[in-house]
Amino acid sequence: MTKLTLYGYYRSSCTTRLRIALALKKIEHTTVVVDFFNKEHRGAAYTAINPNQSLPTLAAEIEGSGGGTPVYITQSVAALEFLEEAFPDNAVPLLPKNPADRARVRSLVEIVVADLQPRQANHTLEKLGNDLGADGDQKTKWAYDWSVRELRAYETLVTAGGANGGPPGKYSVGDTVTLADVCLVPAIQNAVERWGVDLEKEFPVLAKIFGNLTALPEVQGAHWSKQPDAPKDA
Repeated sequence: MTKLTLYGYYRSSCTTRLRIALALKKIEHTTVVVDFFNKEHRGAAYTAINPNQSLPTLAAEIEGSGGGTPVYITQSVAALEFLEEAFPDNAVPLLPKNPADRARVRSLVEIVVADLQPRQANHTLEKLGNDLGADGDQKTKWAYDWSVRELRAYETLVTAGGANGGPPGKYSVGDTVTLADVCLVPAIQNAVERWGVDLEKEFPVLAKIFGNLTALPEVQGAHWSKQPDAPKDA
């Protein structure tokens, strides 16, 4: 038996990925709130388990391994892959069996986690302000421009996988939710809610996929506004 603890923050898009995956796969876990606003992620206690001071961290206590000492998984995609490998029979698999489809899913995941999210992360925007003197409007434009660029690349790849210029199914790769969708949801939420991207106008294919995803109760429950540490007026 594996005991899981998710360290995260309500507004963290990377934490949202894990919340969605855990819900879809119906995996029991404990949540520990790390107060990003008050810089708890930079404190000694959290830094001891995640030296990168990033969110989330997934702690896994694996029975029969290391005397119950937790394994701290400090990158969200590594944690998502761990869930697939440690819980292969739980509810829905988030990676297709077909190697080509797996590669497509992983390529889409990387667009979000390697090309998009780091460029609009809080520490990046903070660096732009502190080192280059960027003001609030300039930071927003930076994040907006990168969101549009990378979501366009994502939509192009998704559309290329389907017939007659449409997506290959209800979701990013076929008719089953995959890790690509798990990563896409919070990326779009940020793009729309924080940076003002008009999803329907700019990305009609992604808008349809996003609509299908946000109709799922597991995705709805993972939204940042539904978390216990979210402001009551969120």
